[in-house]
Amino acid sequence: MQKIYLIGCVIAVGLWGCIKPITPAIPAVYSTDYWGEVSGTLQGSALKNPRIAAASRTPCSNNAFDITITEFGDNGGKQSLLSLLNIPKKVGSWSKFKVDYDLLYCGTDTIGSIFRSISWGVYKPLISSETLVTIQSFDAVSGEIKGSFSVRMVPDAQVDKSAPTMLEIKSASFTTKLKNSNGTYTK
Repeated sequence: MQKIYLIGCVIAVGLWGCIKPITPAIPAVYSTDYWGEVSGTLQGSALKNPRIAAASRTPCSNNAFDITITEFGDNGGKQSLLSLLNIPKKVGSWSKFKVDYDLLYCGTDTIGSIFRSISWGVYKPLISSETLVTIQSFDAVSGEIKGSFSVRMVPDAQVDKSAPTMLEIKSASFTTKLKNSNGTYTK
């Protein structure tokens, strides 16, 4: 009986050594949750494994949309999330940002923004001439959007005291499209 138990333990330990930990994969650029390409710099370094998604703003679906850009680490974990909120569904440039991003009026000229970092905390936009969102094209039929932005932000809720006191996302450009009514990019 002890031999069988010992053999069972040896097999179990051997199998345990063969099991590889499951790590999340970086989502595809075109997938169920993300669609399009985005580039730019965060604190002077290129955005890392960025993915972009856009959706009509609830309850303002006729007038405005929101964009979310997620940075992924090489291990597939989410590192940061930038949301640009209440962007009018038309070509134009907007530099008026509202710090209280929860109280936005549908499709007005006021954009909301929030940045969440796993290690740094939450940042809000700094109202300045260097904070700008531009929509170069908006196709109302296909939902495809092309644009660019630069945003300067300051801490709203810091996680780490060594986090930057000024956050800059510069020279960002993107192509994306609005999600389908089911909330994904698949029909």
